[in-house]
Amino acid sequence: MLWDFSSSFKVNVDRIPVFSDDVLLGQIAKSRESPIHVHSLKSPHQALDTTLRILAPDDLDASKRYPTLFVLPVHEDGLFKHGDGLMELSQLNVHNQHQIICASPSFTSKPWYVDHDQIPSKQDESHLMRTVIPFIEAHYPVRVDGEERFLIGFSKSGRGAMSLLLRHSNMFNKVVAWDPGIRIGMGPFDGGYDLGRHVRERFGSDANFESYRLSNLLKTRGKNLGKEPRLFYFNCDGVVRTWGGVQLHTLMVQEGIPHRYVMEPRRDHRWDSGWMPEAITFLFDH
Repeated sequence: MLWDFSSSFKVNVDRIPVFSDDVLLGQIAKSRESPIHVHSLKSPHQALDTTLRILAPDDLDASKRYPTLFVLPVHEDGLFKHGDGLMELSQLNVHNQHQIICASPSFTSKPWYVDHDQIPSKQDESHLMRTVIPFIEAHYPVRVDGEERFLIGFSKSGRGAMSLLLRHSNMFNKVVAWDPGIRIGMGPFDGGYDLGRHVRERFGSDANFESYRLSNLLKTRGKNLGKEPRLFYFNCDGVVRTWGGVQLHTLMVQEGIPHRYVMEPRRDHRWDSGWMPEAITFLFDH
């Protein structure tokens, strides 16, 4: 087992079926008193090596099994233009208060949490599902059932969290999406917004885009979420995404999909702008 961390060590690659010749770099970055363990992953679904950061409870017990909260980044590996979700969770002491393992994967290009059907090295959904999750479950004492996996994101990673829940409802329990990047699916498409170019860059073909489009997923898979709210969606007033957010909420009501929806005043488009405490309450206190 690799739960007794040291400064550097090698992965037992026989336990990781989705890639080989991987090296785990046990670098530790201090966040207040809690260490963040930094791992380097090789993945067939990304162009280059990626970073995986783990924030675990201070009193991590190898005999227990912990829930996992996936903190989905907005930007590519190493870029924190809008703050750092994992560091914000550490500042809030979420990992200790709720006894969870927080995991922040990374991607070699700006992630939209889809598998681009024309670029083999831009398979973000597969990277998370087939590389990151198996790695964590092989090397950390976490629960391996969907009831104990959670997602949180904002902007494009908020859209990604919603898509992942709808496409893999048996793999995740609840998600929170704050001010998600839904314009590409819900509009508005005025003001020179080039939908075709964005689709080609982020999804590839039109057919692939439609398979990830939130409005389509809500109609075809929304009922798979069951009768309890598993999705918390913050919509912010006064931004270009506001109108599309209202349409998305309306669609969920029409489709009979239980969810929590908050329309709030505009705030800074960042991880640390104050929205995360309410998000964590939804995920773990209900």
